[in-house]
Amino acid sequence: MTLFDQAEADRRREQGLAAATATEARQALLAQAQAIAVALCDAMGAVTSDDVALAMSKRGLDYDALGNAAGAVFRGNGFVWTGEARKSARPSTHARVIRVWTRGERG
Repeated sequence: MTLFDQAEADRRREQGLAAATATEARQALLAQAQAIAVALCDAMGAVTSDDVALAMSKRGLDYDALGNAAGAVFRGNGFVWTGEARKSARPSTHARVIRVWTRGERG
């Protein structure tokens, strides 16, 4: 193995996401998070993980309980990264940079 191998990195990402979403409870929570992300994006035109976390908390759901499965919230459903990023406001994220997502073709 070489130090840099994009195909291997992609394979490991997919393997990690599959493992992260393996439990039935986590799959159900992920499905709820994805539905919320779609609804928010359709209503607002764009969405971030902070938006989804806030909406989930208002429904009594814990975004952080997704664990590594949170990486799959914006997979599928036509989500496309807008090219924009911002700092997260959730303390648990330590102000990391998060992507802004939209649905459909990237303009």
